[in-house]
Amino acid sequence: ASPHLFDAVLRLPIMDCTRARVELGWRATRTATEVLEEFLRGLQEGAGAATEPMRGRKVG
Repeated sequence: ASPHLFDAVLRLPIMDCTRARVELGWRATRTATEVLEEFLRGLQEGAGAATEPMRGRKVG
């Protein structure tokens, strides 16, 4: 992967979930690391590739 991609990931904003917790009683069930690992596994495995949004549309 490009070093620029690594730099971009390091600059990702941190999400503050305080409002969701206070107003909705929501609590995260996974850590940010767990979510990132699951996301990367999904990309590697092509998860969701057969769904309409991931299939793409042919132009013309």
